[in-house]
Amino acid sequence: MFSIHWLKRICSRWDVMADNISPEDRHKTMKAVKGRCTKPERCLFSMLAGMRLKNWRKNADDMVGKPDVVFSQEHIAIFIDGCFWHGCPHCDRKLPQTNREYWERKIHRNIELAKQYNRKLKKAGWKVLRIWEHEIRNPAERKRVREKIRQAIKQAAENQ
Repeated sequence: MFSIHWLKRICSRWDVMADNISPEDRHKTMKAVKGRCTKPERCLFSMLAGMRLKNWRKNADDMVGKPDVVFSQEHIAIFIDGCFWHGCPHCDRKLPQTNREYWERKIHRNIELAKQYNRKLKKAGWKVLRIWEHEIRNPAERKRVREKIRQAIKQAAENQ
């Protein structure tokens, strides 16, 4: 298991940002954060529809890690990882100054859970694609995401 120091190292570009609201207001804000049908997920769903891909389903609650999108026949599970929540090493995300240790533990735990879900799904014969939130938001990177998905589906068809 990695230490908090490891998280700080991979997130070295993260800075501390001042928490300008009260702990009570922060609690209300964080409680309102949705776990599904987020904007990046909706963007992915729209992208898949635009690619004219069929036989996929969203929010697979019956699977390990609850993938955001599943191609059951091809055994492909897709996760959209929020850059803040999953500790994206490419983004300049800032940790809240208040309760910093909590956020470091939370993000570290999310990283570890993602690795655990990847292992379990791969062991069960699934191909796992993890897409960062910034890849969905950026039009240039969205093209690479489409290609990555097409390639995974093509490989799955060749292996059947």
